[in-house]
Amino acid sequence: MRRPPFRVRALLIAGVALGAATRVAGAPPAGPPIEEAHAARALEDIGAYAGAADALRELRRRVVDADLELALALDDARSHRPDSALARLEGPLLSAAALDSMPPTRRHEYPWDREQLWVNGRFDGWHWYVWRARAELLAAAGEWARALPAARQCTAARPLSGKEWLILAVVAGRAAQDAEAAAAAERAAFLDPILPEAHYLAGLWAWRSGRRAEAAERMRRARGLDSTWRDPTMAASKLRVPGAPPDPLPAELFHGIRRAALLTSPERPKLEEFDQMEVAATLMRRVDPPGDPPREGVKPIQLFVSVLVDEGGRVVLADLPWFTAEHLAAEKVTQALATLPEWEFVPARKLGEPHRVWSAVEFRLNP
Repeated sequence: MRRPPFRVRALLIAGVALGAATRVAGAPPAGPPIEEAHAARALEDIGAYAGAADALRELRRRVVDADLELALALDDARSHRPDSALARLEGPLLSAAALDSMPPTRRHEYPWDREQLWVNGRFDGWHWYVWRARAELLAAAGEWARALPAARQCTAARPLSGKEWLILAVVAGRAAQDAEAAAAAERAAFLDPILPEAHYLAGLWAWRSGRRAEAAERMRRARGLDSTWRDPTMAASKLRVPGAPPDPLPAELFHGIRRAALLTSPERPKLEEFDQMEVAATLMRRVDPPGDPPREGVKPIQLFVSVLVDEGGRVVLADLPWFTAEHLAAEKVTQALATLPEWEFVPARKLGEPHRVWSAVEFRLNP
C-alpha cells in the first residue's frame, strides 16, 4: 500500500482525529471494523495515544481479538492509564496469548500496517509483547516481585537482546535477587555495548563487589555514550572518594530518548509507527566491525538492525530482529553493535527541523 504525500496525509490525519472525537462524543461507528482500525492507527502515528485508545475501545465493542486487546492496552499505557492497561494485559484474552505456543516463524515485530491484525479474531502477534508490557508497567508501579517472572520471560523470548537483559537486571535487583541481577547487567552490557544504562548498572554491581577500577571504567563508558545523563558522571565522581558507598540501584529502566524503547512509554518514535519525514535520514559514514575472513563455500549472514538516529545524526539505540544463537554467535552481534556510535547520519527533517527517526542498517557478518 502506498502512502499519500506528506501534506495530503496531514489533512487525512486531521480528519481522522475529528472523526474519532465525534465517535467518542456518542455517534455510532461509521463503517466496517477495518476502517475503524485504520482511523485508530492513524492517531497512533501522530502520537495521539489517548484518542487512539478511545477509538479502539469503540472497536473493541464490535471485535474480540487479542491483537486488538494488546494495541488498546499499549495505547492506554502511553496515555497514562496504567491500571486499565495492566488489567487488559493480565486479563484472560492476553493471558492466553502470553502462553501461546507459537512456532519461531511467528516471532517477529508488528508491521507498521498492523491494524489488519486487529480484526480477524485470532492472535497473530508475538507473546513477547505481552510479557514486556507487563514487566514495564509492574516495574513502573514498584511491583518488583510481580515484574520478575515477566522480565524473565522477555529474556527467554529474545535471548540476544541487551535491552531485555537490562530490564531483568533492574527488576531482579529491586526484587533482591542480587546474583541474578548482577549477571543480567553484565549480559546486557555485553550484548548491547551502546546501551549506557547497561554499563552504568554493571558498574554499580562491580562497585558493590569492591571492584572500583572496573566500576570506574563502566561509568566512563556510560558517560561517553550519553553525556547528558547525570547518574554515571556523579557515580564516577563518588568513586574517586575513598570509602564512598555505591549509589542505590536504579528504579527506572531507560532514560531520555531511550525511553522510546519502552512499549508503554509515550516517548517517540515507536518502531511500529509510520512517521512521515520530508527528508529521510541519510547515512554518511559507516564503520564495519572487525570480522573473520570469509570461509570458502559459506555465505555471509545479512543482519538488518533498526537504529534510532537522533536530531544530531547519531545512533542512540539499536533493535535486533529476532533470531537465535544458532544462526549467529552473540560475539558477532556485539562486535557489530559496538561500531554504531561511530556511524554518522545526516538527520531526518520534518517541517524544516531535524527529527529523530528509526532507520535500518545492514551488516554482512561471516558466521
